[in-house]
Amino acid sequence: MRVAVTYENGQIFQHFGHCAQFALYDIDNGEIVSRQVVGTDGTGHGSGHSCGSHSCGEH
Repeated sequence: MRVAVTYENGQIFQHFGHCAQFALYDIDNGEIVSRQVVGTDGTGHGSGHSCGSHSCGEH
């Protein structure tokens, strides 16, 4: 099974729409067998932007 989680600065990130990366985990028999970090290439409604608000005029 492959699981994708939002990822930023080496940690799971709480806001899906603002993350610049995803960590992909391959799981086999309940164990993580591999991990890969992939970028979003700037897609998403604010990917990589960290103002924390939609009122900053950059969304």
